[in-house]
Amino acid sequence: MSPADEICRAPQCASTDLCRAHIVPQGFARVLSAPGGHNRAVRSAGSKPANQPNGPFDTSILCGPCDERLGYFDDYGIAFCAGLPATGAELTGKAFRCVDFDSDRFGKAMLAILWRASISDRAEWAPISLGPHGDRAASLLFGGATLADQSIFEVVLLRYASPELDTRKFIFLPIRVRSGALNMFALGIGGFLVLVKVDQRPFHSTMQRLVINGKDRLESAYLRFEETGEFAFFKGAAAKERAQQRRGKAN
Repeated sequence: MSPADEICRAPQCASTDLCRAHIVPQGFARVLSAPGGHNRAVRSAGSKPANQPNGPFDTSILCGPCDERLGYFDDYGIAFCAGLPATGAELTGKAFRCVDFDSDRFGKAMLAILWRASISDRAEWAPISLGPHGDRAASLLFGGATLADQSIFEVVLLRYASPELDTRKFIFLPIRVRSGALNMFALGIGGFLVLVKVDQRPFHSTMQRLVINGKDRLESAYLRFEETGEFAFFKGAAAKERAQQRRGKAN
């Protein structure tokens, strides 16, 4: 498809005046770096300044007005996470609760991230596909239905806890994962591990109580960051970066 043929991917929109649509809302990335700092992209071989410091975007998926409609959900997710304090040495499994929580807006903010990734033709998002549920996700995001009405798109939050690290300052881009036979996606954002089930089958009972759909308060649990694969990844990348720096000094 040539640029002249590109149209907005939102339902019932044929606009060709497309915008720079961020897959992960850039408001999450803006709060990561200190004033004057530069966000870094971490890979298995180390880290480097991010080419897109406020996160990856696509200029061929949405027009400005449709992107702004999703921004209604994005803005809530950013503000909610920004309003939470840093965690401490809480142990995995300890309850985390928060009243005055709009589960529909927050859940749709997470689903919007996955939907934008799924409609992007950029190579890095090729593994993210909502398959036959993509149109249903779009209708949910741009229509009037609530997450409470959807059994396919169930969302679970687990709050990272660390005695040393501010886990609100990490973003882990979406990946496809499986929980038994269930299809779902995981991403890390705003200090949470977010699980979005894209499957007709329900979460198993131990996770079902943590599903946020239709709730007016957040019932979650802490997840000790140092016990996760995400921490192991960062630790390994940091070790490789230090080794590269030592070799550079030696030469």
